[in-house]
Amino acid sequence: MKSRALAVCALALALLFTTHQAVSAPSSGCASVNASIVTGTDTVAPGTTIGIAGHIANCSQRKERYTVVVSAMSSCGQKVDIASSRIAFEPGEDKIWSVSYPMPLGTCAGAWEATVQVRDGQGEQVRASGGAIASATTTITIQ
Repeated sequence: MKSRALAVCALALALLFTTHQAVSAPSSGCASVNASIVTGTDTVAPGTTIGIAGHIANCSQRKERYTVVVSAMSSCGQKVDIASSRIAFEPGEDKIWSVSYPMPLGTCAGAWEATVQVRDGQGEQVRASGGAIASATTTITIQ
């Protein structure tokens, strides 16, 4: 009796995996994003913690999963990856996002530009093409 129940369970699992393949369907990829730096001043000193925030809208008529990537570049070429997160959206859903970032002491003076990208896809596809379907930038001056 146990072996018969085990065989039925194994068959049911096999049918489940053959009818629902573990492959992601391509996304329709429709999003918009904005970004701003929240400090209360137009300039900040290295060592100051800043906020980077914005709004992402899924303009697709279906559920989507986007990867949100926040990075920055200083005026002297110092690049930093700040945050990355995979976020699920319902059709037409809007979300507010934010990250806190302590400006490193060694950041050079001048313009500091933060960029947020909303990426569609996974794995090699994203790395090869960037996969960005929406992006926004915001700038602050480092003194």
